Amino acid sequence: MKQLKLKRLFSVLMAFILIVGFIPKADAAAKELKVHFIDVGQGDAILIQSPNGKNMLVDGGPKSAGKHVVDFLKAKGVKKLDYVVATHPDADHIGGLIEVLNTFNVSSFVDSGYVHTSQTYYELLTLIDKKNIKFSVAEELDKIALDPNMIIRVLYTDENAKDSNDASIVLKATYNKVSFLLMGDADTAIEDYIRDKYDVSATVLKNGHHGSNTSSSAAFISNVKPKVAVLSYGKNNSYGHPNAAIEARLKNVGAKTYKTAVDCDITVTTDGVKHSVSNSCGKTVAKPAPPAKPAPKPVTKPAPVTQTNFKNCTELRKVYPKGVSKDHPAYQPKMDRDKDGWACER
Repeated sequence: MKQLKLKRLFSVLMAFILIVGFIPKADAAAKELKVHFIDVGQGDAILIQSPNGKNMLVDGGPKSAGKHVVDFLKAKGVKKLDYVVATHPDADHIGGLIEVLNTFNVSSFVDSGYVHTSQTYYELLTLIDKKNIKFSVAEELDKIALDPNMIIRVLYTDENAKDSNDASIVLKATYNKVSFLLMGDADTAIEDYIRDKYDVSATVLKNGHHGSNTSSSAAFISNVKPKVAVLSYGKNNSYGHPNAAIEARLKNVGAKTYKTAVDCDITVTTDGVKHSVSNSCGKTVAKPAPPAKPAPKPVTKPAPVTQTNFKNCTELRKVYPKGVSKDHPAYQPKMDRDKDGWACER
């Protein structure tokens, strides 16, 4: 009886498959999000490749890095950019975008709105206008619709800021259980502002202002509690970035720190649950120090002359065990009994 029932059920299922043309399959593996922190020297450039295959570039480094950014995007299969975000108009964040916009089609450009009078910023805006790229100024709590499976939200921006760094667009990108907090050049005051208003906890933190001590306060890092921290800066830069205290704070919360000046291009890959980090050049292995040379033995200098008159040879030898020569201040003819020019020799 049970066998007959099973056969009937199987027949019904096969009929359904033939009619609908559908064969149930196991759930497909979750698609991956890739976030690349591009080594542009002293500056920032971040490529976000969403699970649905769209591309978003956050900053482009200085002009000198433009070709590297373009080559990197091409190597990652980028044909067009759905969004470009300029966190603020400093040259080390927007200079490379000029070559990017001259190379790729860009659908939307998001700007901080902070008015900067530099030639680089003027050139960039002229190019956006010439190419008729959709332009918008970010506002706090804006969402960037890159992928329906992701939430990318603006946590801070200020077009009326007192300086360009304070205008920085701060972004939080979340894919299921994995999140990225991108701080631009935001300082500690902005950090305090957003941690009081929003959930700033994140799996990956791109530290503000290249690891400068104007950003990444101990309180902020304790709130973020990143598993991975990225410091984007140029090797041997004149600013002293990153500050050693920042690296210590990150270590204290258990974050694994990566640096573009050491690790080159850094990529975080995630399926929304787990994440992994890779880099293009590996960490520099310190060469073993050469064996220390033995310290030279100290040269014993003769004691300074402190006494020149002695009652007899016995007293003299207490100070000068081998006696003294004729030209020595302590020489006395009466003690040179053999008249050989040396007094009180043994």
